[in-house]
This record gives sequence, structure tokens and C-alpha cells, in this order.
Amino acid sequence: MRRIIFIGMIALLSMTPVWAADDVDTQNSTVGGTIPELCQILIAGDLTGLLTLTQDGTGESAYDAGFIESAADATTLTLDANKQWKLSVKYNAEWTCPGAYDKDETDLTIKITNSPTGTIQNSYDSYQSPPVANEEMLSHATGVSDNSVEIQTRVDLDWTTDIPGVYSITLVYTMETY
Repeated sequence: MRRIIFIGMIALLSMTPVWAADDVDTQNSTVGGTIPELCQILIAGDLTGLLTLTQDGTGESAYDAGFIESAADATTLTLDANKQWKLSVKYNAEWTCPGAYDKDETDLTIKITNSPTGTIQNSYDSYQSPPVANEEMLSHATGVSDNSVEIQTRVDLDWTTDIPGVYSITLVYTMETY
């Protein structure tokens, strides 16, 4: 009987590890999807008052100089892209002018005044007149984040042709990946 109890005890002891073993279950979770080509452009600055000239002040001196210009950083574009990109500019429509006067669109010029990431195109590091169709002004071969592009704007003035009244023109900046 002792022998049976002894054998039974050994059998019970040898089974204990099976009863106390941890249970493990493994499952996989796959993360995926498709990241598209992305870019964004943000614009800061307000030039709606650039041509608001004063009598006995900025008006006469601007006409004498032949132009009025904004601060070097009056317009700041912030660019983000996840691959190769380009920045273009154009004017949206002709000048809105007083009466029947038709101000020449080439009287509006812009230039990049800082050194942003990318290669300046079409001489936009000096004053250029944006065309009616998109014209490339900056490009880069890889993605970019928070790329600050400072734009200075200048409007030519002429005592004999630029009559009193309200003027406006809209520039369109376009960023695209390719």
C-alpha cells in the first residue's frame, strides 16, 4: 500500500507543471494603408491697404518714386509637401480700376526676399510681373515642412495715368507635387 501511495504521489507531482502552465495566445494586427501625395500652402499678410496713400505723405512720395512697395515680408507663404513640389503664381483677373481706366497688369511685381528651401525659378529673386497663367517661382526635389517664403510686392505708379479711386488685383499662389 505504501508503494501505491508513493507511486500515486509521484504521479501527482509530475502532473503539477501541466496544471500550473500559463496560457499564451498570439494574434497579429496589421497597420497599413496608402499615403497619397500631399502638399499645403498657407498665406499670411494683408496687402489690401498697400495702395491706400495719404495726401501730404506717402502719396506724393510714392508717385515721385514711381512705385509703392510693401515690407519685405509683408506676405509670408508657409509650404509643406511630402515629395517633390513646385510653387507657382498668377494674377486671377485684370485690375479693378476706377471708371474706364485700365491699369496695366505689369504694374504689379513681386519677389522672394528670403532664402527658402528650394530653387528660385524665373528670376523671382528680383521683381517679376506674374502672368495670367501659372508661372513657377520656386521648386524643390524633396518634401519640405514649414518652409517660409517671404514675398515683397510692388505697384508702379504714374502721375499722368493712375487716377484717384479704388484699385485691386488678386494673386493666386499654387503649390503642387509632381
